[in-house]
Amino acid sequence: MNEPIDLKTKKIIPKKIENKFQKSLVLESLEQNILSHWDTWGKFQQAWTNRAYKSFKDLDKYIILIYLIRDNWVTLSGKFQYQSMDEFYETEGVTIDKINLIQISNDLHIPKETIRRKVNELQESNILKRQGKSIIFNRKGIETQKPNDMIELLSVFIEKKSKMMSGKDWFGEHLEKDYIKRFVKKYFTIVWLRFFRMQIPFLTRHRDVFGDLETWVVWGNIAVSHQYHLARKKEEELIGDKSIDPIGLKNYYSSVVSVKMKRGINASSISDISTIPRATVIRKLKWLVEKGCVSKTKNLEYIMTPKGKMNNKIASNFLTNQNYVAEFLTDIFDLMKNSNFRI
Repeated sequence: MNEPIDLKTKKIIPKKIENKFQKSLVLESLEQNILSHWDTWGKFQQAWTNRAYKSFKDLDKYIILIYLIRDNWVTLSGKFQYQSMDEFYETEGVTIDKINLIQISNDLHIPKETIRRKVNELQESNILKRQGKSIIFNRKGIETQKPNDMIELLSVFIEKKSKMMSGKDWFGEHLEKDYIKRFVKKYFTIVWLRFFRMQIPFLTRHRDVFGDLETWVVWGNIAVSHQYHLARKKEEELIGDKSIDPIGLKNYYSSVVSVKMKRGINASSISDISTIPRATVIRKLKWLVEKGCVSKTKNLEYIMTPKGKMNNKIASNFLTNQNYVAEFLTDIFDLMKNSNFRI
């Protein structure tokens, strides 16, 4: 049977040969290398969300925007079509038919009226245009979420994960960053659709726990600092030939929260890293302190607290998120190693 052809671009759409990789094996590999895994994942997520905030100054607008763009790529995929990065961003406009605010609200866990207000604000910024029940993105709207630097960072992330799994009988040789980057650019809407399928639920779960995404970003900068110190502590124990308590997925978050910190991170540093205004950062930190997620030191720095009431929810999110990361990597590795997709 011949492979389907995109009648618009005349491209032959490659089909997967078979799904050889199991998510359970990918997840197992991530757990075996949990410290290095979360060092790269935490930094990647921090860079991605900071970039989004810097561009939009409002993460709710961003998640609504990528949700709508994702719908366009789902439609493309359903028609056996795809676009390279250059082709997609050279498009004069993208139309999304019959948007349903109630469905968007249910999927993103954002009130319907907030969705409506944010869409109107995006229209006022000339990023999109509402036309009846349809939404039209013009060139500016498409360009606003062009992931130039994130392609590089995602390629580095995938390369490091492939090196982590290389040599295993079920995986084989690792993938080079340059190959990954070229693959992502050529099959852009296919890869980025899977990326958004991981990231949108990830953001939604954190919004549910923290009330808004900016609060999560503020907390996340403190968490990244803890992750760094935990990794360094384990390195010192290994060099010093000290007994090391094993860390896996189930106890990783509690280990991060409980690691003893000589120094925390202050509001100004969080503001500089995230580009969230300092006054907003201070307000979010106050809320986190009240909720018991973080505490303020005598040096006016912030650290995580192990007894915070929200820690159980955050820990549960962590485990769920790792399943999504493993699913994303499994799918991407299959596309790059076990399919007819070639560059």
